[in-house]
Amino acid sequence: MRRRAVLLALLLGAASALTARDGRLSVTVSDARDRTYLPAAFGAWHEAERDLRSLGLTMPDVRLEAASSAADFARRTGEPWFVAATTRGTVIHTQRLGALAAQGSLAITIRHEAFHAAQPPALPRWLAEGLARVFSGEGGHDPLSPTGLEQVPEEELDRLLANRTGPDLPAAYREATRRARQLVGAQGWARVLARREVSRSPGFNASPRR
Repeated sequence: MRRRAVLLALLLGAASALTARDGRLSVTVSDARDRTYLPAAFGAWHEAERDLRSLGLTMPDVRLEAASSAADFARRTGEPWFVAATTRGTVIHTQRLGALAAQGSLAITIRHEAFHAAQPPALPRWLAEGLARVFSGEGGHDPLSPTGLEQVPEEELDRLLANRTGPDLPAAYREATRRARQLVGAQGWARVLARREVSRSPGFNASPRR
């Protein structure tokens, strides 16, 4: 099996906590059951890193911290229950790896957050979220029906995405993805990633649970 075997496994204070590192990614799991999913997490990460390099993006050293439960995730991040993960600088917080795997969303979540860790800092929130959903493949599961937000200005789309408990949030993610996909189709990844708009978002991105 290719993978440098989940290098450097170090037990932390609690018996169930474990930190493993492979390349530029270190992963800390707080629930012993999540150790089973470390190879899958590293595999998805390395594939994402390879694909990001092909887009001209450089991956920094990143730390992923998997919570022990949904309540633990909310306590650490202040995010609502339906959020799968959030990236703040070079630190990714996720729900339990096992919970993501049970939903079939572990690889998609890793790819989504990998994009956020490597994205140009000047991207506005709507574009960053839309591109992350295109890159991860998450947007491929969106319904084909209209979002109802086609005429909403970008500033308003940013606001809807920032308000993560609003009723329009699912449609806002879909609309951001639709616009990002159109831009990539018309201009290509390189030109879209080179946009230098001033970001209106705070320094983190969050992914809803799939």
